[in-house]
Amino acid sequence: MANPPPPQQHAKGQRQALDARWLAYLAAGGDPGDAQQLAASPAFQTGVTEFNQAKFFEAHESFERTWRDVPYPDRLLALALSKLGAAFTHAEHGNLTSAAKVVRDAQRCLAPLPLIYASLAVAPLREALATWIASPRPKQEVIVLAPAENGS
Repeated sequence: MANPPPPQQHAKGQRQALDARWLAYLAAGGDPGDAQQLAASPAFQTGVTEFNQAKFFEAHESFERTWRDVPYPDRLLALALSKLGAAFTHAEHGNLTSAAKVVRDAQRCLAPLPLIYASLAVAPLREALATWIASPRPKQEVIVLAPAENGS
């Protein structure tokens, strides 16, 4: 029998610790759920559109609004995407060191998620981020948030 999922709520100042518990739970085969609440969120959908239009700061803000309003484990994808918006905003301003650090943090949040999550193709995103990390650049040309082909 699998371990029960971690709690949804955290004590003040303990969000990162709870994020880590959820990441460990998912990495150990815990149930990620179907992420349909996240996929249906208007702020999430807006964030995807903004990100794909290279409006990274705006996408960061939309995804941040999203992750505050959805439960775990959906929160981890929204958090990762919020981080990516922030990272590519840093990159656009020439701060590649900070951008790479934030992208690595986002990769950590994406790692245990299914290949398709919240109707997004997560696997190609992980691959594109690995490519970007290998050669950080100010303009993000290859990374898009693509819908999953089967829409699940």
